[in-house]
Amino acid sequence: MFSNPYSMPSTPSRLAFTRNPIIIESSHTSGDQPLTGYPFSIIMDGLTLYNGRFNYPYSINVADIVNAYINYLPQPDEVEPISFGPLILIENESEVLCRDVAVVFNGEYDQEFAFIALPGGVSKQNFKRLGPSTDIFNVRFLASDTNCFLTTRTAGWRVIMKESELYPLYYINDAPDDVFSFVEKVTGKSWTIDRLSPGIYALDIEALRSHFFEAFGVLANNFDIYHRGLFACRLVIEQADPARERYRLKFRNSLGVFEIIEITGEMSITPEWEGADEAIFKRYDPETDDYFSQRDRIERKQSISIQTGVKRPDEVRFLMDMLGSDEVYLLDLGALPVRVIPSAEEFTYKQRPEVPQSFTLTLELADTETNILQEIIDGSEAKKPRVFSKQFSKQFN
Repeated sequence: MFSNPYSMPSTPSRLAFTRNPIIIESSHTSGDQPLTGYPFSIIMDGLTLYNGRFNYPYSINVADIVNAYINYLPQPDEVEPISFGPLILIENESEVLCRDVAVVFNGEYDQEFAFIALPGGVSKQNFKRLGPSTDIFNVRFLASDTNCFLTTRTAGWRVIMKESELYPLYYINDAPDDVFSFVEKVTGKSWTIDRLSPGIYALDIEALRSHFFEAFGVLANNFDIYHRGLFACRLVIEQADPARERYRLKFRNSLGVFEIIEITGEMSITPEWEGADEAIFKRYDPETDDYFSQRDRIERKQSISIQTGVKRPDEVRFLMDMLGSDEVYLLDLGALPVRVIPSAEEFTYKQRPEVPQSFTLTLELADTETNILQEIIDGSEAKKPRVFSKQFSKQFN
């Protein structure tokens, strides 16, 4: 899958994250080189992103340029609903190949290097540990016997999430006939999905549970997942702890896809009207031959202070990924998601805590408002509701 005319030694899988270095280098030397250098181009999906010049030997990191143009992977509800059991097709092979980046060198020796670019990245520590002869895709995300999902909940083989945090798990398929088997641990019943074509998929966990409930009458919370006949990982769904208040934050993780984390502490909302004093001006009143104070409408911004609730050490790292995310939405505050910018003034945690750990977050609403109204969703809230559903006649409403 994802074949390219030339591969890069630094990306043996031919896949690369754009927030990690993507270095193209050559040790070739040339005695006579033009004063202005040789030309090179960076091309993605037929569009020239960048034109530059180089001299031998060269070492060029193209990650920042590609990252400025690359699009995030679509969410499951943004694509045409094509499902293979619990697996949702996010991008087929031709759509993935639109992410193909070619770096063309027109020098003493014409060369072309190509790779598939995906938004996201791994930590510097992990990137250094992998070394130049392999990459995270071959080691984990394309391997059959590992946790292949694009999640930052864990680096291990056991994926644990609460019932309140369920969201599709993304994975990349580079095989022409991929096979997944899901084994429910209590009953031992299994569900096999085969003949999956290359592309990027998302595992719909709710659809997976629904199948086992309808077919076998069990609300499954524990699955062993086999990939191409090999044990890949275990998916464990935990019961959410009782809480007076529960909110969820949907955020784009370090690997470029969305996940959900719950927060169960008390919330307080603080509206602020910045510049209210500076917005006041004097207007002349001809009837009194004097001036009176007036102002234009001012913008309101809101910030939310909320406790996270108790977090385990593994959840603390997941929480830190959310705090560093470039796209975060607060769910459950209203009927619609609200985009926020999260921060934490004091974030001190212990690796082996002796008491439960909770943290205070500040969520600043991304949008400011000048006009303050009650929330309007689709206009139906302004209509008198029916007492019963539409199946009943008007006499019952």
